[in-house]
Amino acid sequence: MIISVVLWLVAVALVVIFVGRAWSLGSLAAKGRGQLVRTGVDAVVALALVRALVPPPGLGAWVWVAAAVAVGIGVAGMILGWPNVPADRRRWPTVGYMIIGLALVVVLA
Repeated sequence: MIISVVLWLVAVALVVIFVGRAWSLGSLAAKGRGQLVRTGVDAVVALALVRALVPPPGLGAWVWVAAAVAVGIGVAGMILGWPNVPADRRRWPTVGYMIIGLALVVVLA
């Protein structure tokens, strides 16, 4: 029970951070494109981890769906704000991060 609550809290926190970085203009805004992509990958992997390890029963499934919709809103903000976010110099670590994240989602799905 405690593990499921902790996983849910971490997943929700990562989703909130991602949406905040994608849409915020303040201090939470992404400093670079790599940071924006990495926070998105974190949010998606956290949701996949929650879905794989502690699938929510009954109405709790709708909380997961709401979190997935929030990630979609974050992706929309990322797409719209992409030209305004400065490019990072370290592209290859971000590409590697994306590949590892994709592999984790595939394994957890």
